[in-house]
Amino acid sequence: MFSRSLSYVVFRKELRETLRDKRVLLGVIVSPLLVTPLILGTIFFFAGKKQMQKGEAILDIGIVEQAAFPELVQQLDDNATIKTKHFDTREEAITAVEKRIVRAVLVVSETARIDFQNDQSAGLEIIFTFANETSQSAKSRLQNIIKEFDKSALAKRIQTMALPESFAKPTSLSINNIATSESTGSFVLGLFLPYLIVISAAFGGIQTAFDLCAGEKERSTMETLLVSPASRSDIVQGKLFTIFTISLIASLCAITGIVGPLAFGLDFLKDSVGNQISINLTSVLAMLLIVVPLALFTSSLLLVISSFARNQKEAQTYILPFISIILLPAMLSTIFGAETQLYTAFIPVMNISLTMKQILGDLFDPLYFAISLGSSFLYAYIVMRIATAFFQRENILFRT
Repeated sequence: MFSRSLSYVVFRKELRETLRDKRVLLGVIVSPLLVTPLILGTIFFFAGKKQMQKGEAILDIGIVEQAAFPELVQQLDDNATIKTKHFDTREEAITAVEKRIVRAVLVVSETARIDFQNDQSAGLEIIFTFANETSQSAKSRLQNIIKEFDKSALAKRIQTMALPESFAKPTSLSINNIATSESTGSFVLGLFLPYLIVISAAFGGIQTAFDLCAGEKERSTMETLLVSPASRSDIVQGKLFTIFTISLIASLCAITGIVGPLAFGLDFLKDSVGNQISINLTSVLAMLLIVVPLALFTSSLLLVISSFARNQKEAQTYILPFISIILLPAMLSTIFGAETQLYTAFIPVMNISLTMKQILGDLFDPLYFAISLGSSFLYAYIVMRIATAFFQRENILFRT
């Protein structure tokens, strides 16, 4: 039994020392449970506040009439959401946009009103700068006002010609969204929660892993451990399961830190991902189960890196390939939908993210889940064997 073996003694020793490290507690427990929800809440709060301010802001709009078009210009002048300023030339108006005197300009062509009165399309031009966010908003505001003008003008044309209202609508389209607010919220949550869990599982054990091997080399305490009654396999298992435990704790804290505030009433977060969040206990347990092989895989990789490195500083230089191995598949999972080809279940890390998306999106596929779980455990076992092999080689374990 693991609990009676020497590997358990090593595990208990390493875990005790790890949990005494305030840096680990801060990064693995405090940050996901307190800092992450606070950061997300702050982002969503100010994003919503800024969106409201953008909608309520009165924007300065320029108008250039190369020929009079009173029907449209009067509607612009009377609009309470914009403040108009008239310019004589197009060049003058462009200069005003560049100097931010006005945020966008509407240019009325010379034949605009004549074409409009002849039931043709009036030529209009909007000038704005994409490099300025307020200018983009002004352009959108102008487009919406012109759409309303078009709608009103079209209704008058139809009435004048004694045509039915259906004349301007060749089709009648009805859109019915059958998704509940719970499933919609869970779907949106599935877009970023798996990514955060993968990152937490992968990077939660970095500090621990680097301290357990590279750190022991640096402190010259590795030799003391090697002359103990524990075999090298026992030592590897003890250290590996310490890193694995910390990674699992980080994953659990990441899930709790995101789902907890949504489930217990932080309205400014709930409004961002749906009116209600529906994640049952079975879904949470399934996500934790699928994270187990991921945590084993990443913990083994970190142990390999830490074993190979001479010290913690050198171990940190090897972290870039590790980040690439983890982040690239995790980022690709945001491109693939939850309903994807079966072959993706064999791609490390990506299969974990996609499986969690399926669980959150009520698209659970038992076959995909089984293949992802099995292949992930296989990859974890292979890397675990590599880590064990490293500990058997003196030229690696005692690199100076």
